[in-house]
Amino acid sequence: MKASFLKRCEQELRPATVERYKDSLAAVLDWLGVHKVRQLDTTRILEYREHRLAGGSSPRTVNHDITILGAMLRWAVKLEIIGSNPLAGLKPLRHDNPKEGRPLTPDEITSLINKRPEPWRDIWYALLVTGLRKEELANLLFADVDWEARELVVRGFTSKNRRERRLPIEDGLLAILKRQAEEAPLRQPGKGRTPKITELVRQRFTRDHVFVTTQNTPLKHRSGLYNAFLRCCTLASIQTQTYNADGKLVEHVDLHSLRRTFATDAITNGADPKSVQEILGHRTVDMTMRIYTKVKAAPKRQAIAKLSYGQGATTPGHVLPLTATAS
Repeated sequence: MKASFLKRCEQELRPATVERYKDSLAAVLDWLGVHKVRQLDTTRILEYREHRLAGGSSPRTVNHDITILGAMLRWAVKLEIIGSNPLAGLKPLRHDNPKEGRPLTPDEITSLINKRPEPWRDIWYALLVTGLRKEELANLLFADVDWEARELVVRGFTSKNRRERRLPIEDGLLAILKRQAEEAPLRQPGKGRTPKITELVRQRFTRDHVFVTTQNTPLKHRSGLYNAFLRCCTLASIQTQTYNADGKLVEHVDLHSLRRTFATDAITNGADPKSVQEILGHRTVDMTMRIYTKVKAAPKRQAIAKLSYGQGATTPGHVLPLTATAS
């Protein structure tokens, strides 16, 4: 059933999404050790949740894994592969982490770029000057660089909305791309801690991808890229989580903050919102402006939240977007 479900996903979803589905199903099913649906029950899933939480995983991450398992079971019920979904009544874990994070400040950007190990400096810089999603950057090939027009081509199957788009290449990024193109033919596979890992590295080795890991493999493992970003934030003394006087998380920095930084910095400095929308690959200008208005409100909410005698300022469930007009 798992193989059939993932095959269907490969036909309908982006490669990066399919990879996340594979990772989530592997995490849940490997721990549960079940081979048949009738072996699944709510009690086992609750035990799995407790295990993951005790290991330091966030409620959001645990919910995601179980949600994917539930999606597979619902798919199987719809096709009458199984009679019912044993997890149908299970409610997700509550979590207080805000979905929207904050962009980086100019000082944080400078520190992130200057205090970094390679190859991460080039990767963070590329995300900051393109607004690319991490999956789009991870799938970027040298064949996607239009050197004559000085544009990057984001292929439709890697884009979230399945639409191809072209982005101007900023001068600093152009220098990085040229250097990467010169060094790519000299790349060699890295080595793992065990022969088995070394073999996996060899199988994933690439000279076609623009940005790669320290072992010259594609940036396909979300955890590796995310953890590298957090390490670089630590080196750059960037506070990734801010709490109020009651210990409640009021804002955070994550890898998507680089995309938020691009959007807010461009619009704040006078860029046409329609152009920013097209660069980001949003379906509408309103989507772009909602990010901008939420983020612009964050510093004010953060200031209120830090009052020792107050109760904080919670972001409402909806934020009205600004009305953007082309100029």
